[in-house]
Amino acid sequence: MCLGMGATVTVYAPFLLSIGLTLGEVALVNSVFWAVMILAELPTGMLADGRSRAWSLKVGVVLQSIGAVVYLSAVGFWTAALAEAIVAVGMAFLSGAQSAWIADALTREGKFDDLRHVYATELLIRTPMFLVGGAIGALLALVSYRLIWVPLIVMGIVTALTAHRFMNGQGEPLEQVTEKEALLLSLRHLRSSRALKWVIATMIVFGCVVSFNHFWAPFFEPKVGTLGLSWVWAIIYLSFIPSGWMVRKLGIGAGQEGKYIVLSILMSGLGLMLIGVTDVLVGSLVIAMFHEFGRGMFQPLTDSFVQHRVKSAYRATFGSLQSFLGKIGFAVVPFVVWLLILGKPDTPETITKVWVVCGAIMVVGSLALFVLRPKKN
Repeated sequence: MCLGMGATVTVYAPFLLSIGLTLGEVALVNSVFWAVMILAELPTGMLADGRSRAWSLKVGVVLQSIGAVVYLSAVGFWTAALAEAIVAVGMAFLSGAQSAWIADALTREGKFDDLRHVYATELLIRTPMFLVGGAIGALLALVSYRLIWVPLIVMGIVTALTAHRFMNGQGEPLEQVTEKEALLLSLRHLRSSRALKWVIATMIVFGCVVSFNHFWAPFFEPKVGTLGLSWVWAIIYLSFIPSGWMVRKLGIGAGQEGKYIVLSILMSGLGLMLIGVTDVLVGSLVIAMFHEFGRGMFQPLTDSFVQHRVKSAYRATFGSLQSFLGKIGFAVVPFVVWLLILGKPDTPETITKVWVVCGAIMVVGSLALFVLRPKKN
């Protein structure tokens, strides 16, 4: 799926601009994506725990393929919003089930203490797939921007068939509960845990990075051209490899990742603030790599932090509850960006101003989170 999704990343924003959207509407259509995903999080997570995590993963990748089919013929804001909504529901089916599957599969093998190591290794595997997909997408875009959705359609089908053939019950809950019981247990646990409330706050602050996702391509395209976006994407995204390596090597206790989570937010925020400050391409790329390095650390650290505090029976449901609350920032930020740049010119200068504001929020937020970080489980 990373290969298929990677093909859409390099020219995603230029594709949306080519079908009639403005920069503001690019942010708004992504606000639709995150809003739909947030609404779908809880019911999909409950289904994963109550029915089957493997089933949830299969449904999720098929829905992403269907969304890509809609994007193939999208024209204007509303068809793009429909495609985003379908993809969002598909990703919601994956969000809680994926990390929960890994955690319980490791538990059955007696290797639960390797959880952070495995999440980081996943990042190291995922990164080259995104890079290859990005190069494929850039080449397809030379023929037509619409073709970037074809690899996602194909990979969604391939992934669903692979999951159906090879995923057994190894990553299913150790104790089976109903969907309602999983939700009640998740809510009860969240209410009683200061550490889990804190990690959700980190996710809300981290949501400011979504402004980089939307606008990096239109920012760099005037400097390097459409084909050049493929190597720009590769250079920036390669920062995830040292991120994954660092997380694998961290000498910290299981579930004690708090300080490093704050560090990842601080690095991402500083990078975001400074990317557009220089007109020198090399300088912007180096700062963007610094930003991505911080981002690469965040996901495996937070996944490990949470899974060390949640029981098997409701892992997927809690993961979805965590996403439901934590991804509020991912929905609010693009909506606010749309309001702030409404009527502003679609230029790199406008993008730079958005990044400075979002990065500053992350820096200030990281300092507050450091002070408030949990000292115990």
